[in-house]
Amino acid sequence: MRTAWLIAAAALSLVGACTSPLSRQGSLPPVGARLTDASYTFAPAPGDAGGAVTEASELVRAALAGKGYRESPNGRYRLEIGLASAPPDVVVQRPESSAESVKGTMHPIVFCRPHRYVLTVGMIDRTNGSLLFRNAAASRHCGSSLAKILPELVRTAVSG
Repeated sequence: MRTAWLIAAAALSLVGACTSPLSRQGSLPPVGARLTDASYTFAPAPGDAGGAVTEASELVRAALAGKGYRESPNGRYRLEIGLASAPPDVVVQRPESSAESVKGTMHPIVFCRPHRYVLTVGMIDRTNGSLLFRNAAASRHCGSSLAKILPELVRTAVSG
């Protein structure tokens, strides 16, 4: 019986090692009912947006609809979404020094190099340029699939 508990604890520690807790920096969008006009227009991603950006956009739109917002071509607010992924090996270029290579450290238990994913969401008032909200939700995640963590990033960025 004790062996089964040890195996279960080891399995749970492996699962927990694959993903960090999600963090959010910035304010959440207010509930749409508290605004005089909860309409927004979507600022499309420049260039050729990939599948993950399109999926993130749809998830954010659905989450905002759940908070009482509605999309409109002439909406009062401009919705901006950004999605970034930092690979395990990053080269950092600074003006005051030469380029530094930052190696992603391999996790000692699951032998993976996690990616850091960041989703930014913000709304700007189109009538006066004031910021309604802007935040970033972030997580480190092992594995090659952003699809696993994207719904949680959106939930953290829009609903808290």
